[in-house]
Amino acid sequence: MCELMAIAYSEPRPAQEVLALASDLDRLGVTGFGWGMAWLENGALRGYRHPTAMADDPVGVDRLREVASARFLIHLRRPSKLSTVQLADTQPFLDEAGRFAFCHNGYLDRHQEYRPRYAERLAGRADSEVGFRVFQDSIAAGVGPAEALSATFETMGGRANFGYLGRDGTLLVYAANPGNAMWVFRLGDAHVASTALHSDDESLFDLLFREAVDAERVTGGVGAVGGRTAAAA
Repeated sequence: MCELMAIAYSEPRPAQEVLALASDLDRLGVTGFGWGMAWLENGALRGYRHPTAMADDPVGVDRLREVASARFLIHLRRPSKLSTVQLADTQPFLDEAGRFAFCHNGYLDRHQEYRPRYAERLAGRADSEVGFRVFQDSIAAGVGPAEALSATFETMGGRANFGYLGRDGTLLVYAANPGNAMWVFRLGDAHVASTALHSDDESLFDLLFREAVDAERVTGGVGAVGGRTAAAA
């Protein structure tokens, strides 16, 4: 029941506007059990995670308001199993080598089958972290991020929306969760992707992104959010 949002600007911008949108998405979505943000800053990938609702983490939110970036990836969590509400299972996950951030909404059917293979690399108990490790191995093998997202879903099965932010500025979403549509659109000078509040209509735009234009639903695959930037991000 998670929600995820990706935002790309042409130039670095303070995170204040992004955090305000994320807070509304957290309030309207069936989330509130952890949140996190990944971004690019001075050519490096950064991240923040906290195992509560955004409203219950005012210190963290305030500390991030002045972060400046052209790329943001935000995850708002409502796990399939509430026993996994802990920092280790809070997203986005950051690759240890600083190559990318990854997040997931849905449920990966084969996570128990693959869990033993990654036991020494898992810190949490949720299905999403297993998917992260499968994706990480694809990237390490030289597979491009779009293809690796598709391969991860094919390997793991189930329902999946994925978010990806690469160190080179590539920002991607993957849509394969029929219960929570993925939309891409423009909001002012921002290119945005967002899940749909688990509402099979256009309430996302009626309630939150009222000024959105050029909205398109991502169906059965990868959508790019903005163009790629590196040092500028």
